[in-house]
Amino acid sequence: MKKDFSALSFSEKERVCESIFISHGPYWHIYTDGTKMQNIFCSEEDFLAGMWCLASALHLCKSVRALTFELMCNHIHLILAGQREECIKAFDLFAARLRQAFPKRQRATDWSKFKMEILPIESLQALRNEIIYVNRNAFVANPAYTPDSYPWGGGCAYFCPWLRHLSTTPLEELPILTQRALLHTKKIAPLADLKIIGSMPFIPSFCDISLGESIFRDARSYFNSLTRNAEAFSQIASRLKDSVFLTDEELYSVICSHISKEYSVKTPSQLSAQQKIDTARHMHFGYNATNQQLRRMLRLAPSILEEMFP
Repeated sequence: MKKDFSALSFSEKERVCESIFISHGPYWHIYTDGTKMQNIFCSEEDFLAGMWCLASALHLCKSVRALTFELMCNHIHLILAGQREECIKAFDLFAARLRQAFPKRQRATDWSKFKMEILPIESLQALRNEIIYVNRNAFVANPAYTPDSYPWGGGCAYFCPWLRHLSTTPLEELPILTQRALLHTKKIAPLADLKIIGSMPFIPSFCDISLGESIFRDARSYFNSLTRNAEAFSQIASRLKDSVFLTDEELYSVICSHISKEYSVKTPSQLSAQQKIDTARHMHFGYNATNQQLRRMLRLAPSILEEMFP
């Protein structure tokens, strides 16, 4: 009789996760640089078009499995499993479908700057961290969202039992013209078994959420990692050259932890002027803290911060 996974010990769960990690790799983080690309997705209609382009591209690339993704206004993140060349093909197909769909969006887009970078993910813990990092991306950038409420990414589908109660419709049951309008192509037959909910592609029909979830020991370990791994987020952000990866609340917690260890004080208001400057340097270079964040939390004059970090 197969043992209930929830009844396994910590080490037994880790061995199961490690086995799953090994058997489904290799893994990759594909991303684009939002600092070089103009805003692509400027409205809900744009995001919907992007979701359908991604859903169709991933659905057509059978040798690639997406564990999660995030569409942001000017860049994207994909965590993929598969051979490197196949994952690059999946991105290229996605980009080609975007270019095909977006001439109708009534603005010029310079697609030459929509270029991907691909980085290997070489350990189980690294894959967990990368999934978490991607699922947090919109949450960090926009206070209107949590990691599980952003509709244009895979995070909203992670460890959500209500998903199986949603009523979805196979795409093939829609009128042909509707299918073509959603997919921005006349070749709809290979995409017939994609599922739709409302006007959105159903995320688990093109993104392997169950595989992504199986990388974590359980829902609790996933949830705890969402806001308690600043060091790992720092390393990933450095790899990706991301500018902001912690919310104000998270950064303040890191500051308090740092000054408690360094200066034996509990709050930034207890720091001397020099200690504030030293803390600002540590937070800027170690955690990509912005001048605005440092001004708010350390109460340093904007002129001082601009001189330190122009």
